[in-house]
Amino acid sequence: MRQRIRTFQRGVVLAVVLAAAAPVVPRAVAKPPVTAESLTEEVRELRAEAADASATHERLRRRQLDQRAELAEVRERLDAERERLSALRDIAGQRAREQYRTGSAGSGGLARLILADSPDIFLRRVSLLERGDLAARRLLDEVLEAEAALARDELLASRTQAKLRQEAERQREIREEVERKLAAAEARLTELRELRAEREARASRAARQRAAAPLPAPPAPAGGDCVSAVRDADELAQPAGGGASWVAPVETYTLSASFAQHGGMWSSAHTGQDFAVPTGTPVRAVGSGTVVSVTCGDAFGNAVIIDHGNGYYSQYAHLSVTEVAQGQYIAVGQRLGRSGSTGNSTGPHLHFEIRLTPYVGSAIDPAPWLRDHGVTL
Repeated sequence: MRQRIRTFQRGVVLAVVLAAAAPVVPRAVAKPPVTAESLTEEVRELRAEAADASATHERLRRRQLDQRAELAEVRERLDAERERLSALRDIAGQRAREQYRTGSAGSGGLARLILADSPDIFLRRVSLLERGDLAARRLLDEVLEAEAALARDELLASRTQAKLRQEAERQREIREEVERKLAAAEARLTELRELRAEREARASRAARQRAAAPLPAPPAPAGGDCVSAVRDADELAQPAGGGASWVAPVETYTLSASFAQHGGMWSSAHTGQDFAVPTGTPVRAVGSGTVVSVTCGDAFGNAVIIDHGNGYYSQYAHLSVTEVAQGQYIAVGQRLGRSGSTGNSTGPHLHFEIRLTPYVGSAIDPAPWLRDHGVTL
């Protein structure tokens, strides 16, 4: 009996030791379920981050414009300085040749100075000038000052050019970041729509089973049915901007809600510039490009997006009718539709955006962008 007890005790001790020595395996933590609310919040955050990046992109673009203007001024000064330096060298060369022929200035120091093989030798030989030739010394001082000014301006031009390259690279990185964030937001939106559709289908099946009645007709989409009357592609490809490269999206208008304006109509801030116009006003492409999207049924109502091929897209929303199709080329000034009040709108107007991408969330202030392209609203 005692032997059995001791054997049992040794077994218990061994089990405790083995349990203590065994690695602890963490229990899997269940991920929170994906809900419509969590997806909506994620999309909102992605779009907010993309909007901040888009604003940074535009600050860099405007700084680039200032730097290019500065570089143009520096290059203009460089050209003028090179001309002045060339004239000074011509004058100094004539003086040196005169001294060489007449034997003045003793050992011909000015001639050797002007005919030096390099700027370094030129500078080192200044001390060889005769003290008595004051005019020659003044002339050479002016040449040396011109050389120094030219070197400073060339250095400034080089640094400005390097800054421009850095800013351009930063802009490219930001544009790619915006594209990634908004592509992710669109993917999550698709997931959200599928999730909602699945829930609605389950609810409809359950209701149908309870009532044993046919499924009711689906409600009309927000903003009304799509209204489209596609125009001839050859006509759209003909410029209608009076020779201008860029034009305003409508000809006669009153500016209403501006970019980044806050109010009860928008979930955060207004993403474009509104043009108050009567229903049916011709809406035209602000620049040439390719139609990448024609949509309806959401908050923008009937809307068109154009890729201008320069890294920017324009959007035209709340149209009463669209007159272009995806993939069509449209020239500057050509009519792409007519204004209306479809979607989330309280009255007839055109909602106009300039974007870095085709996605919602990459809009920038269109007024200064158009102004930089020669269009003042």
